[in-house]
Amino acid sequence: MQRVQITGNSQRKVKDGYPLLVEDDLKDPSMKLTDGSFIALMASSQFMGYALVAKHRRQLGWVLSRDESETPTTDYFRKLFKQALVRRSTNFDPNLPQRVFNADGDGLGGVTIDRYQDYYVFTWYAQGIYQQREMLYAAFETATDHQFKGIYAKLRFNVGEANLKSQLVTGEAAPEPLLVTEGDVTYPVHLQDELTTGLLLDMRPIRQWMAGAELQGKTVLNLFSQENGITAAAAVAGAAKTISIETNKKGAAATADQLAVNNIDPDKQEIRAIDVNSYLDYAAKHRLSYDVVVVTAPTFARVKKQKFQVANDLTALLENALPAVRRDGQMIVATTANNFSMKKFQEAISAAFDDSDRTYTVSDTFRLPADFVTRKAYLASNYLKVLVLTFDN
Repeated sequence: MQRVQITGNSQRKVKDGYPLLVEDDLKDPSMKLTDGSFIALMASSQFMGYALVAKHRRQLGWVLSRDESETPTTDYFRKLFKQALVRRSTNFDPNLPQRVFNADGDGLGGVTIDRYQDYYVFTWYAQGIYQQREMLYAAFETATDHQFKGIYAKLRFNVGEANLKSQLVTGEAAPEPLLVTEGDVTYPVHLQDELTTGLLLDMRPIRQWMAGAELQGKTVLNLFSQENGITAAAAVAGAAKTISIETNKKGAAATADQLAVNNIDPDKQEIRAIDVNSYLDYAAKHRLSYDVVVVTAPTFARVKKQKFQVANDLTALLENALPAVRRDGQMIVATTANNFSMKKFQEAISAAFDDSDRTYTVSDTFRLPADFVTRKAYLASNYLKVLVLTFDN
């Protein structure tokens, strides 16, 4: 195994549990490291930790164990996976769609594993870690005692052939769609889809809030509705009407499917494939307003010639959305941007009210659900930020 000298600053980060490696962490940044290889991090002759080289943009790789006796073998990863699985089985309903291994939060950056009933989905974020897939699949299968129907893989890095982006690795194919439940709500998931399954598990706190809210007789406007499941949760909870806005027809169809599997007629709800700001302009022109407005703003989006970056454009989006909230209504604002701190997020929201006569209180705050294990030393891993704003007038 190649031994790699790291800088004094990097040594401190590794000791503190920071898992991400970048080229500047190396004493010799020009050193040639093979993507997908395991290396030993050194401070002169002192062992600092094992790492996996997984190059992606500025990322060089991920720190593994700091115990020199825990070499990165199949058995090491079996134990890592087993610990993560036991943690979830102790604390969560096994029938709930959930994240059973959350990358660096569970000890191995660059890969996540989600469970949908008896199927597992590996999502790979870098070519380097994907090169170790055979060992990791073998370790995971042993950790589960082979108790599953199938394992799928989704590749989120650049792949030459599109048909490799999603594939059945082992076992039997899942039903299409596979129906999963959260409380009283059923969701259709598509394990064969290229990039996602059709249900964002990290948005569960908002869906749970909807399920417990007093929505009878109320209207819910769900902006950026694709895959967040919020429309179905609101409808099942008793909302008088839901209005779902998505920028493309595929997203609109996904929302309709989520409603239909819950025996709610999509034609009696309102689902539009339209740019969000265009719809908000339309709502303002026609003086339309709603009891609850949900803004799950994407980190980055491009629609035709326009682009949206949450760090720069959230305030303007919310300014446009304010007239759509009734005087005694609520707005739920969420972002998954890992480079957008909670403080900056709160400031961006507050700025949207600067030229408005509206005021609000923050009635609820949510971060990632507990199955999305994170590291305190790596703030970027706790990326979800959700505020529920209750308007005072």
